[in-house]
Amino acid sequence: MDTEIKEQLLPKIELVPYDFDNHLEKLTNWLRDKDLMHGWGMDTFENNEEVNKWASDSTRVVLIVNDVSSDEIVGMVNFYDWNKENRLASRGTLIDPKFQNKGYGKVAILASNKYAFDEMKLKRIELYVEGYNEASRHVTEKLGYKLDRYNSKKDRYYYFMDNPNQ
Repeated sequence: MDTEIKEQLLPKIELVPYDFDNHLEKLTNWLRDKDLMHGWGMDTFENNEEVNKWASDSTRVVLIVNDVSSDEIVGMVNFYDWNKENRLASRGTLIDPKFQNKGYGKVAILASNKYAFDEMKLKRIELYVEGYNEASRHVTEKLGYKLDRYNSKKDRYYYFMDNPNQ
């Protein structure tokens, strides 16, 4: 299938800054989900207070992924450990299981790359993928992230992408 046609078939999304009043419940459900947190290599969160503290961290930017056509929240992108001086942050992407394998992860990553480089003025985005998660590793590499290293003790692959405009 021609690349242009494939791109037209991808879902249309918008990234919306996390808002406590509108997004806490959805975010809490995801961060308390054992399978989703396993994918991030993290323990689940215990309560709303813990989730809100996490989302309010000054070195973190949480963006909600909203499907434009259905106006449904399908996931989130999380930039964390934001070092403003060095213009570097790490990124995690989480897509609700109901919307996985439908192209949302790909478009969320592409849109968040643009956001990170254009709005946050990052020089570099870093991320890791759990070793067992071959699908995420495939998408990460396909979208241009370069393998930095593999940590055998944590069974994690670490990737980076430099700002292409610098």
